[in-house]
Amino acid sequence: MEREKQLALFEKGVGYKKIPYIAIGGGKGGVGKTFVTYLLAKRLSQRGKVLVLDADMGLPDFYILSGVKPYRYLEDYFEGRATLDEITTEVDKNFYLISPRSGNDYLLSLDPKRAQELLNKLDEFIAGSYDYFLIDLGAGIHKINQLIFASVDYPVLVLNPNIMSIIDAYGVIKTVFQNYRRTYFYAVVNQVRDKGEYRKTVSVLDKSAKSFHKNIHVEGVGYIPYTPEVAQGEIPRKLYERADDILTNLLKGEYKKEEKGGFWSKIASLFGKK
Repeated sequence: MEREKQLALFEKGVGYKKIPYIAIGGGKGGVGKTFVTYLLAKRLSQRGKVLVLDADMGLPDFYILSGVKPYRYLEDYFEGRATLDEITTEVDKNFYLISPRSGNDYLLSLDPKRAQELLNKLDEFIAGSYDYFLIDLGAGIHKINQLIFASVDYPVLVLNPNIMSIIDAYGVIKTVFQNYRRTYFYAVVNQVRDKGEYRKTVSVLDKSAKSFHKNIHVEGVGYIPYTPEVAQGEIPRKLYERADDILTNLLKGEYKKEEKGGFWSKIASLFGKK
């Protein structure tokens, strides 16, 4: 009974600090989701301790972008071969990563009860050790992507200023709303030529979403300018400054909390299902 009470208090957040859960996703691949996640995590690490979870269970690539190679992976934790500390890879000062193995989606076949227990421990680990938690989602609108987007404090859509990217982002919003009734989303536009292009892209996306349901709102929190140097592996200072602006806009005031219940309980509901 004592254990049940502790878990109930844990689900309500009693006795644990509340840290922001930020999910970065979008529609199809290639819009820069992982790059934006890296920029945001890098700048947040100046404010506190950051953990990034690469949630692309099929083709994780955050570790490649960040230039590290994990010694242990998420699967090692779920299979009991490693602790949470052991699967956490240091990227930089105050900046850490948990990654799955590439090309392995077996996690969703785990027993739901066992998954819940392990995810509860992960939640406690995050709350006890970090100040910010970012989730780098894979491409597409798979069930787990939808559920994460619907359940986090800050669902951030990354898109480019072209019609196909806007359509893909709209598809994510529509699907998450239909299945989970999430109404508030944030948008970051990548590869922007100027501020006017950014504003127009967000406006078109917001109007499109509202045409589907009047209660949906998309808030633009910033943009990343088109920067050819990035293709050569360089990250100019101006991009970090843009990331600072995005974080200031995103984390201002209280987040638009819509869902009740524990985040990891919802994720655990997917385990055991293919």
